[in-house]
Amino acid sequence: MEKIIIVIAIAAALAGVLPAFIASSKGLNFFKWWIYGALLFPVALPHSLLIGLRNPLARKACGWCRSSVPADAEYCPKCGYEFETHGH
Repeated sequence: MEKIIIVIAIAAALAGVLPAFIASSKGLNFFKWWIYGALLFPVALPHSLLIGLRNPLARKACGWCRSSVPADAEYCPKCGYEFETHGH
């Protein structure tokens, strides 16, 4: 029984990497999406694929390197600059 739980936990941790990588490439936090993907993979995978499609033209400039990033990005995927979040 313990081996089954360990195998499931490892499989979930590995599966969570896929939506986390997709979301990270869109400028979102890898760790948060990895946890989300590990816990709710069937929901997180399509969510990570669809996120950002509502308004793909909404962009902002990074405050550090000036690259263009998605408007809802939490950090710059190029330089890692973390954007301020309002209301948190």
